Amino acid sequence: MYYNKIIPDPKLTKCQGSEHAFRAYFQDNDEALGHAAVLLGGRRGARLINAVREALSHHRPFTRRLRRQLLELRNLLFLEYAYNDDWGDDSGFALLEPDDPIVPEICLLADGLEQALQDAGVFKSDPDQAA
Repeated sequence: MYYNKIIPDPKLTKCQGSEHAFRAYFQDNDEALGHAAVLLGGRRGARLINAVREALSHHRPFTRRLRRQLLELRNLLFLEYAYNDDWGDDSGFALLEPDDPIVPEICLLADGLEQALQDAGVFKSDPDQAA
C-alpha cells in the first residue's frame, strides 16, 4: 500500500468546522428564527433575518458584518431590545404575554442560537455569569 504526503491546496478557503455547524443549525431552524424575528422585531426583525439569510447563502467565512447581525439576532431573541426606543415602534415585544405558548419556544430557540454562536466563536458568554 502506498501513502502519499498530503499537500494542502492554497486555493481552498479555510473555514472553521464550527461555521459549518452553525450553517447547519441555521438551516434546520431557519423558519422558526424568521418567525421569531418578525414577531419580536416587526419590519426591522424581518430585514435583519433576511440579511442574515442572504449572508449565509454565500459560502464564505463569516464576515464582521454577519457576526454583528448574528449578535443582533441573538439580542432580539433574548429581548434585549424590549425597552429600547431606538429599536422602533413596530416591534411585537408588548404583544407577548408571559403565559403565551410561544414564549417557551422562543426561549428554546434563543438558547440554541446562543449555543451555536458560542460554538462558532461569534459570541462568548461572560464567565462571571456561569454558575
